[in-house]
Amino acid sequence: MKTKSGLFVVAAAAALISTHGFAQTPPIQFQPHPDSPIGARNPKAPAELKQLEFLIGDWRVAIVLHQPGGDLAYEARWHNSWIVNGSAVMQEWRGPYATGAELRSYDPDKGRWVGRNFYTGPNSWTESEGAFADGEFVIDTPSQGPDGAFLNRERYFDIQPNSFRMVARRSRDGGKTWSEPTYEMVCTRIA
Repeated sequence: MKTKSGLFVVAAAAALISTHGFAQTPPIQFQPHPDSPIGARNPKAPAELKQLEFLIGDWRVAIVLHQPGGDLAYEARWHNSWIVNGSAVMQEWRGPYATGAELRSYDPDKGRWVGRNFYTGPNSWTESEGAFADGEFVIDTPSQGPDGAFLNRERYFDIQPNSFRMVARRSRDGGKTWSEPTYEMVCTRIA
């Protein structure tokens, strides 16, 4: 009962303030909104944020995992939106084998994109860094697998208004040499 009474008092006070002409603060935009909005890039944020405009939206993803026992092809969904008042990007991945999120922001001191990633499966956070150059976005993520540590590199390319491609490779020698593709994606815009 206390909670209901407390809510009634707060609601009554809010109604009283609004009917007597007190200035009201603008509504707070919560991120993510229950219907998970795309949001907008903050025009006051570093200009480099424009580099990731291509990612913003909802995507249908055709992915192929290249595995020793044969390729595994499947479809996933990817929702990428502006968060923190349009100063960072949140990437929400939903697939049949993993669900996760990546948070990215531009670090002007490093001149690079930095990120924190969490995916089901390993159930651990990883950090990533990347750069956008020559029309491509490249992200490096130090990772740990059953065979030890490796560097995962994702290269986003063939970026069009409604599609782009990505290919991932691994390095076990600090980026001196790279494997054949470990997975590839074709992303097609839904919204």
